[in-house]
Amino acid sequence: MSRKSRFSFEVKLKVVKQYLNGEENYPSIANALDVPDSTIRMWVKAYQVDGEDALKP
Repeated sequence: MSRKSRFSFEVKLKVVKQYLNGEENYPSIANALDVPDSTIRMWVKAYQVDGEDALKP
């Protein structure tokens, strides 16, 4: 059984793009969402490998 994500696809995509565009860094995004930096890093890496589909539930 899969676990439901706390964050929507739209939120994940927004923060990944903010990071990749140089608008925000890992710690500031992670702090704003109250998640570990590693979560944001995982989203960015997944996006870079598989594109937007990687962020969908």
